Formats: sequence, C-alpha cells, structure tokens
Amino acid sequence: GTAAPAAGTGAGAGAGVRAGVRAGPAPSHVPPDIADFVGRTEQIGWATALLKGVGDAGRTAPPIGVISGRSGTGKTALAVHVGHRTAGLFPDGRLFVDLRAADTAPLQPADALARLLRAMGADPEMLPGSVEELTGLYRTHIGHRRILLILDNAAGEAHVRPLLPPGPGSAVLVTSRRRLVALEGAAHLDLAVPGGEEALELLRRVAGGDRTGAEPERAAEIVSLCGRLPLAVRIAGARLAARPHWAPGQLARRLRDERRRLNELRAGDLELRTSLELGYTDLDLQERRALRRLALLDLPDFAGWIAAPLLDIDGEEAEEAVERLVDCHFVDVIGVDDTGRSRYRIHDLAREHARERCLVEESAEQREAAVLRLVACWLGLARKAAARGPGGAARYFPEPAAVRALGAQIEEALLERPAAWFAAEQSCLLAAVEYCADHGMERPARDLAGALMASSAALYNQFDAWSRSHAAAMAAVRRGEDGEGEAWLLTGLGQLRYEQDEFEESYARFGDALRLFEERGGPSQGAATALAGMGTARREQARYAEALELLGAALERFGPDADRGARARVLYGIGYVHREQGRGAQAREALERALELYRAETDRHGEALTLRSLALCHRAEGARAQAGLLLHEALRIFGGLGDTFGVMYTEQSLAKVELREGRLEEAADRLRRCLAVARERQDRFGEALVLRTLGEWHLAAGDPGRAREPLERALAGWEALRLPLWRARTVWDLAEVWAADGDGGRARAARSEAVAVFAELGCREARERGGDGGGG
Repeated sequence: GTAAPAAGTGAGAGAGVRAGVRAGPAPSHVPPDIADFVGRTEQIGWATALLKGVGDAGRTAPPIGVISGRSGTGKTALAVHVGHRTAGLFPDGRLFVDLRAADTAPLQPADALARLLRAMGADPEMLPGSVEELTGLYRTHIGHRRILLILDNAAGEAHVRPLLPPGPGSAVLVTSRRRLVALEGAAHLDLAVPGGEEALELLRRVAGGDRTGAEPERAAEIVSLCGRLPLAVRIAGARLAARPHWAPGQLARRLRDERRRLNELRAGDLELRTSLELGYTDLDLQERRALRRLALLDLPDFAGWIAAPLLDIDGEEAEEAVERLVDCHFVDVIGVDDTGRSRYRIHDLAREHARERCLVEESAEQREAAVLRLVACWLGLARKAAARGPGGAARYFPEPAAVRALGAQIEEALLERPAAWFAAEQSCLLAAVEYCADHGMERPARDLAGALMASSAALYNQFDAWSRSHAAAMAAVRRGEDGEGEAWLLTGLGQLRYEQDEFEESYARFGDALRLFEERGGPSQGAATALAGMGTARREQARYAEALELLGAALERFGPDADRGARARVLYGIGYVHREQGRGAQAREALERALELYRAETDRHGEALTLRSLALCHRAEGARAQAGLLLHEALRIFGGLGDTFGVMYTEQSLAKVELREGRLEEAADRLRRCLAVARERQDRFGEALVLRTLGEWHLAAGDPGRAREPLERALAGWEALRLPLWRARTVWDLAEVWAADGDGGRARAARSEAVAVFAELGCREARERGGDGGGG
C-alpha cells in the first residue's frame, strides 16, 4: 500500500510495495464522530496540541496521550472526536482498537498486534505466531508511517506497551478507567464530568431545545440528578426524545428516587448500569470490596481512614485502598479538610451501583459488622474530640454502647484540631445516624446522635445536624420500643432547645424525658439529667424558686458517687441562682464546690465558666479588683481552648468591670469584639446582652441619647426570647434615658414596672431597686 511521506523523513515512506503487504487505501478504522458532541474545548485543545507534535525535529518517540476517567464520562467520544479533527496530520491512516479491559477476556497483545497488522495491509497468511515476532513485524510496518493509533479501554500499562509505535512519526491516544501513571513518556488528562452548562447543552441537543426550554428548571434538575455524567445525560435526553408526551418534570420525578435511578437511565441499547458494571468488573477483588463498603452508607464525602474499620484493615492499608480507587476514577479527591486530611467522594451514580453490588454480593451480617466497626471508631474519636474540644462539648456526649480505637498515631493526627475534626465529619455522622436508624440499629443511631450533639456544641450554634440526627434516631428507637433510648434522646432535644434559647420548649422536652425515665424505672442518672435540664431552663427564665428545687433534686439523684462533671454542672446552676437572688455566701460555696469538681475532672471549660461566675459574685458585691483577676484567668483558659463563646461572655463581663472603674476606652473595644462574635454566631441572648452593656457604657459616658438605640434593640431581643428579668433590667436602664429626655413620668412608670418584676422573681434587684447588682 502506498503511504504518504512521513513528515521529517525526507522520503516517501510508502514508495513501492513492502514484502507481505497488500496495496490499498490508508486505513481509517476510527468510529464515526458524534454529531451532537458538546463542549470539552479545553480537553480538545490539550489533545490536539499533543498530536500536533508528531514528527517534531528532535523527537525520537511518538507523542502519547492517556485520557482517563470513570465510566460514562465520554473518554472514547473525546478520543474519536479529536481523531476526526486531526485527520490531516495522519495521512497513513487512523487505527482504532478496543482492548476490552472490562471483558472477562480482554484483547490479548498478540490478537491486537495481528489486528493492527491486518489493518495496515499485512497478509493474514504470513503473520507469525509468537508475540515477539508479531511485535517486530508490527514495528517494521508502522515505524515509517504517520498513523494515529487510538487504544480504547486499556486495562493497564502492560496492555498498551507492546502496541506503541517505535518512532516519532505516529501518535497514540489511550483511553482507560485507570490513570496509567507508569506509562513512559505519556501525557495525562483526567476527564471529569463537564460543567453544568455543557451538560445542559447536551441534554438540549439530544432531547430538543423546545422540550428542555418548556421547563428549564426541571431540565437543570435532570442534569443534576444525572450527576452531569455525559452518558447518563445522553440517556435521559434520549428518553425524553422518545416520549414526546413526557414533560421534563415527569422524568425528573422518576429520577429523584435514587434507588430507581439506574433503572430509569436506559434507552435503546444505552444503559448506564451496563457501563458502570464494566468499570466495576475492571477492578480487582479487593478494590471491588473497598468500593462496595465505602458506598454502603451513602456518605456525601469521607476521609480515607474510614476504610480501615469498614474493611477491618490497618490505617495505612486503608489509605492505599482509597487511593487505588482514585487511580481507577471511582473515587474523586474533592479537597483537604481543616485537619489536613484529604476528603474523597464517590460520584452519586457510581455510588448507587456499588451499593447495589454490596447488597447482592455481601450478606446482611457482613454489612452490619462493617458498619458497626465504623460507628465504633467514630464514637471513639468523637468522645476524644469532645474531651479536647472547645465549648464544653464533652458534656453533651452520652456514654455509648461501644467504642473502637483506630490507632494512637492516626487518632492523634486526626484530633490535633478537635473542632476541625467535628466540622469535617459532621455530615458523615449525620448520614450514618440515618443509615443506622433505617436499618434497625437503634443503639448505634442514638449513640451517633449523641456524637452530633458534641459536634454542634464544638462548632457553636450549628444545630441542623443535631436536630435531624435526633429526629432520625427517635423514629428508630420508637419503632424498636426502646423507651430508655427515647428518654435519652428527649434529653438531647431538651438541650438543643436550651442552646437555641427556647427555654419553655426545653423545659417541656426534659420533662417528657423525666416521665419516661421514671415510668420505666430507668437509671437514676437519666432522671437526674432530666431534672438538671428542667432546672437550668427555669434558671434562665429567672423562675428561681422552681429552678433551685429542681437542681437540688437533680443533685440528690446524682448522689456523691455520680459523674463529677454532672454534679459540677448542677452545683454551678445552684450557685448561679443563689447569686441572682443576692445570697453571695451560698453562691460562692456552691460555685467553689463546682470548681473543685471541674478541676478534678480536668474540665478546663467548666473551670473557666465557674471562674467567670465567681467573678460575677465579687462584682455584685463591689469587689471589682477580685472580679477582674478571676475574669482574666477565665479569659486565659477560654482563649487557650479556642472557645470563642467563652471568650465573648468573659470579655462582656470584664467590660462591665472596666466601665464601672471608668476605663471606658478598654471597655468599648471589648464590647465591639463581643458584638461581632454574637452576630457571627447568631447568638440571640449574647447579642441582647452585649447591646444592653453598650447602652450602659453610653450611660456611664454621660451620653444617654446614644444609649437609647442599643438599649431598645436589647429590649426587643429580651421580648423575643421571653425573658422578663432581662427585660426589666433593660427597662430600668432605659428609664434613665427617658428621664434625660424630660419624660419623668415614663421613667418613673418604667422603674415601678421593673421593681415589680424584680420582686415577683425574687432576684437581688428587689432589694437593690435596680442597683449595680452585676447580673451579667
């Protein structure tokens, strides 16, 4: 066969007919291009630039490009499209071989070589039998030609090497689900899913612009539900095109059910499940097992260490197992979390297929054992993170049924920044709660819900995961008739409502928990915890007599041998009530006992919290120097813990000391910082408290006019929170503003109203008539 001269060779490579080669046209075995090929401009540019290097002066090897990516991303379509666009660069032909990596019998090198030789005109009767001889003959025939060779669906580097041309005149494009990083001299392109607009344009071209334009939002939803995977989008478009009576919304509704999605994504001879199955089959047995287990819980993303408990292997093996799946494009690296660990994700459709395989190939016992190992690791890590973390997170963490160590070295690396670990794992913990709740694992579900309480406490006011996890776990324990579990979850919901400043609802949830504990004869610790929660809610509402009775009952139920942290928290609450009612000596006694217990527990958060409360006792008695010393010590501890809330509330207390000592500039700086934190964290109580203190600052500075705005905003905050004591305290301050405006009648009425509230609630201002007090 006559061939065109190879660029740079200086002579016609096809001059005359070579021995054993039939004359004929240049071979062109590349499949037809796709008429509705969309986008991929950058990737086309990469491949075209690579192929244009063929025959360059000084080059001694062919340009080789490896296009890798998961099933359905359009690797073959891209290679074929580029092959047609660059046809003029290869006058001696374009050859295409499907190496069938995922088949049970991939194309062997000898068969591929024979096929290529026949395509170049070699006489089939004259082909040698051995791979070595075939390779030599192949290199002889292709060495002086300019041919584009597309090797589709390569299993690995060894699958490709025997087929590479020996000289610079030809070029090679390889597609593979694996990266083939060891292929010498190759340039690599990881083909990800296209952007949203490109994927939407593909749907428009396949389904018709009039169809997608009729319901653009639903068309965009279809693309999203297909994960922008080109094969899935193409199938979805084909289904719409084949059913003119369907609106895009009808297909979107069918695709929303992730358990049916793969069944819906088939049209004619196109079926997404078949494509995914080919990729899955291409994995070795251990890779398949890793993928199945990682897909089981439908995690939105994950760290590599979770493969260790799922597969019951060590941490280093686990990281390697995940990275192998990255190389095979089944797992994507989506970034690095704040602990410094890589985060991974499985594409939604690939995850659903792998989950299906897990349900088919593994027993229920195997699946449950893997999940329970992972849950136990999460619980062990969460307990340690809570103990180290800011915000007193450990106090939200109930005793789980079982924990499992991951290994000291890995755990230490993960928990170097506890709040960052909680932030990274929160969505995984929530997914695990929901999985356990749906699969009859009530105790793991409620234990993980407890871990999410600690997570929310550590991350400050991120309550969505707390609420959702408790709702899922509650449904599970009720189905399983686990009354004790329900009671514990009710205490969690009570604490949630407390943190959200919904004190009446908090009291009600704790009350429901107490009734369940008492009806079922549950542990005294449970009843004591519920009583303490009820007392704390009443304390915040300034219903001090009721609070003191409930907290006293909780302390009695806990008993002297109970958890020291729990007793310390109750004593702290009792000290708080005594202080607010003006019983300084009793307040200090209770708080000093709490401080001793917190220190015995090495609970630095509790220690700092109690130091602040003791400082408020001293401030209320006018001992501002002693109050300042204690507040600075609390501030140092909170700062060391990274506890932003603790720092904010302590700085607010210090600002009040400073403004009463006439150090107005220092106080103003603190209050500006406090207000920024309260607003950033959406802490309604904290914002109202700081605004009231800003109003007091302006009053101390002799500027009642500028005190009006922050005090009125604080008043609105207290009314929204339904806290009459704090409202009365702010009204007392506003009376000074109104008096300065000349509205003495309003000022007197306001003070009378405030004094009536002070008397009704039995707080110290009833005696002080709104004096200094120091309450907050």
